[in-house]
Amino acid sequence: MIRLQPMQDCEYTLWIQESIKEYAEEKTKAGNFQKETSLEQAENEFNQLLPDGLESKDHYLFTLLDDKNQEDVGTLWINVQEDGKEAFIYDIKIHESKRGKGYGKEALKSLDSFAREKDISKISLHVFGHNKVALSLYQNTGFEVTNVLMSKTL
Repeated sequence: MIRLQPMQDCEYTLWIQESIKEYAEEKTKAGNFQKETSLEQAENEFNQLLPDGLESKDHYLFTLLDDKNQEDVGTLWINVQEDGKEAFIYDIKIHESKRGKGYGKEALKSLDSFAREKDISKISLHVFGHNKVALSLYQNTGFEVTNVLMSKTL
């Protein structure tokens, strides 16, 4: 089982630096950002979403802990909408050395429990189309495609 442990300041500092970089790379790969400005654009988006860092209203940032050995296996960032009925997964990441061991599925189960405790009835997310592993994980844990955005580079 995975425990959702509120992220600490030192964890947040490392997480946000890495996440901004990875997000910039993903948005560039998807064709949404230009490489030259991608880091600045990603940083601006993170600053808008998390203006108060860990204390940003309606945002929850967790370290994912394996209950068996208390080992850090990843991170999770969600936002609970103002009406409190829907949560949006902004980021879920299993550390590379821990992938393929079922931690992603377990983390999503733990998120389901967290959501039920808070009377949240819907969890949504965005996944980049090129991320086939994530698409498979989400579909295998009950998520359904609600929109498809497609592009063609000329």
